[in-house]
Amino acid sequence: MNVLVIMSDEHSNSVMGCNGHQVAKTATLDRLAQEGTVFTRAYTNCPVCTPARASFFAGRYVHELGTWDNATPYDGKQPGMSHHLAKHGQTMHSFGKLDLHPDGQYEGLSASRPGHRKRIDIGAFFRQTGEAKPLVEERYKRIGIREGQSNDQRILAETVEWLKQRSNKGRTESQEPWFLYVGFSHPHFPFYVKQQYWDYYDKLITEVPESLNRPFTELNAPLQSLRHYFRSDAIDEETIRRMHVGYYALVQELDDNIGTIIRTLEEEGMYDDTLIIYTSDHGEQLGRHGLWFKCSMYEETANVPMIVKGPQIAQGQRVDIPVSLVDIYPTVCEALNVPHPEGLPGRSLLKLGRGEQDKERNDFVFSEYHAHGMPVGMYMIRWRQWKYVYYTDGVQPQLFDLENDPEEMRDLVASSGESPAIREVLAACEARLRSVCDPDEAEKRAKTYQAKVKRELGLERFDVGDPASSGYVDREYAVPHPEYAVKHQ
Repeated sequence: MNVLVIMSDEHSNSVMGCNGHQVAKTATLDRLAQEGTVFTRAYTNCPVCTPARASFFAGRYVHELGTWDNATPYDGKQPGMSHHLAKHGQTMHSFGKLDLHPDGQYEGLSASRPGHRKRIDIGAFFRQTGEAKPLVEERYKRIGIREGQSNDQRILAETVEWLKQRSNKGRTESQEPWFLYVGFSHPHFPFYVKQQYWDYYDKLITEVPESLNRPFTELNAPLQSLRHYFRSDAIDEETIRRMHVGYYALVQELDDNIGTIIRTLEEEGMYDDTLIIYTSDHGEQLGRHGLWFKCSMYEETANVPMIVKGPQIAQGQRVDIPVSLVDIYPTVCEALNVPHPEGLPGRSLLKLGRGEQDKERNDFVFSEYHAHGMPVGMYMIRWRQWKYVYYTDGVQPQLFDLENDPEEMRDLVASSGESPAIREVLAACEARLRSVCDPDEAEKRAKTYQAKVKRELGLERFDVGDPASSGYVDREYAVPHPEYAVKHQ
């Protein structure tokens, strides 16, 4: 079978009709969910773009790769998905955002529009100062009508043309299976959208929910720092409303773009023999808990879509076993009949997708964050109904029961931390975390590396970058290379 992986940017799992959203229109994704399997507990391995995509591509966690932040993209020195597939005669064809190092080496990757990270975000180098992102208030003004063609439209056009060149129509002999990755930027900010989408949601969304306009007393000190970093405390109600209009509009445009790809597969006779995986690098906080954009472990940011549709995949199935982005690499390998490398933390999704049990899979998933806006290291374990969030530097951890508290308003450590039952859950969660890494040691490595790169780049102030880019430094700065903690294979 063929394999198509579509990864969007900043799409929350909850913002799809198939998951009960009442506003955003996602007819294509709803169809894929009906014809395939939805993994309801899918999580990013890092809630920010560059590290998350590194984990997807290399199949490893951020602390293994040293891709701590949006200034340190994966560079291919630790072999990843394309390298491994190349050893077995397969090519990873790609259009759109990958967010890899522009000077990296990616054997087996064919990417005419690679979407690599050519400018670095220096926010992580100032994460301990407590400063807000320079000119971040300007970001909230970048909402409105888009004129002209977007980059996603160009990616879509190239994808459609590529698929048409591989059409099965009229062929009497079968083709070799192919693997295509498509990386869309929507619904990532800025929220510039087409007029027809704006008009629809602008009429539909007329007021701001009360839950977004209140004191956010549930935030601990690190999350208060994150709120200040993005100046989420300085947004007026009309801007909040417009942000929702723009976000939902981009979600629908993304869904329509995916619909064009699905129609092309059908028209060219390839739909039934293609494994389709849809996911996103992370979600969008969208004002919940007083936070915007990403960089937290709340569900809006950490819980991402994961829909798998294809040959032998159960239709209309919903799987609540935890999965994450590192599972995609071994899934692609199995679908292409390629043995996946030993030692990767992820597992193929196909067994679960077929409705079978996977007894070798861990019963939890892991995420971590060491980047801008967060003065300490932050880790997440998602296990059973529990979400455990560990902070370094002596900050008290958090524990949420998502079955009884899906909005994550009641931290059980703060309210019931002395309960023997809660202490038992905390111990079980921490044991799972430490089976993956030593969280304090990993955060120490992150900060040591970030301090070294900051000195090498000569960065003394946070406002040295291009003002128009709100925190990005000029392209004259070399993009740093990560320091890997795993042996090159």
